[in-house]
Amino acid sequence: MDARLSYGGLGLAAAVLVFTGVRWWRHGHQVPGLAALGGGLAAGLLSALCSGGLLGLAARLLTSQATNPLGDKVTGTHNLLGPASGPTGLRPEGGVATVVLVVVAVLAWRCCDYQLRRQMGAGVFAGSALGLAAGIAGAAAVTLVPLANWAGLQVLAALH
Repeated sequence: MDARLSYGGLGLAAAVLVFTGVRWWRHGHQVPGLAALGGGLAAGLLSALCSGGLLGLAARLLTSQATNPLGDKVTGTHNLLGPASGPTGLRPEGGVATVVLVVVAVLAWRCCDYQLRRQMGAGVFAGSALGLAAGIAGAAAVTLVPLANWAGLQVLAALH
């Protein structure tokens, strides 16, 4: 499924991320809030970088069915960004690490209070949309993807 991000969707995802970050900073910039936002952002980014499977489908559906239409209503346009981002090098073992991260995020979601849930949800929302922008996908391919591939190899090695 090829989903592309619109300018309105990009603006909305960036606005949600900035608003959540500023709100976290103004409320005393506590570590659990940063962990919730960062964990959600990483889970959303890596899910968007999955080339297939349920995580990739969920990230693309969230962007094409929610982020783009809402952002387009705000901006009043429906212009898509350039071509979709290319392959980012996330191997199958990186997909294993992404699934583990998403499961940990879901478990943390169940244990957190309302404020941390909102920060985690904002991170997932922004990450799943921003992961479809070519520049951010490229930056994630250099930083997050090698870490996810390595972590997935460690998980698989521990299970064998």
